[in-house]
Amino acid sequence: MGLDAQVIAIGPFSPEIADSLEYGGQRYADVPNGATVVTTIFLAATSGESHDLAAAFGVGALDMGKHHLDAYKADLAKLRDLDSERAVADFLNLREHGFQFYYLPNG
Repeated sequence: MGLDAQVIAIGPFSPEIADSLEYGGQRYADVPNGATVVTTIFLAATSGESHDLAAAFGVGALDMGKHHLDAYKADLAKLRDLDSERAVADFLNLREHGFQFYYLPNG
């Protein structure tokens, strides 16, 4: 069995981050400011991508106990290599608005 993974973001809703969320701004029209929202920000479909995604945050894919990520240690160049510029821009927007990030391996 291979490994896949995702990085999720959890934080307070505000109109400034609505378009950076997984389902787009219109789906969050009735969400009050400050409500906790959860979104997937990065997906890795293969074992190699999963390890690379973890490494972009300075952790190992299976380093249990280290999956609450320090968003300010992210290697933005590696993230751009792994995903789209839009995903990285969304990550930066959420980071600037106080979101917490978690690496979730599945293997």
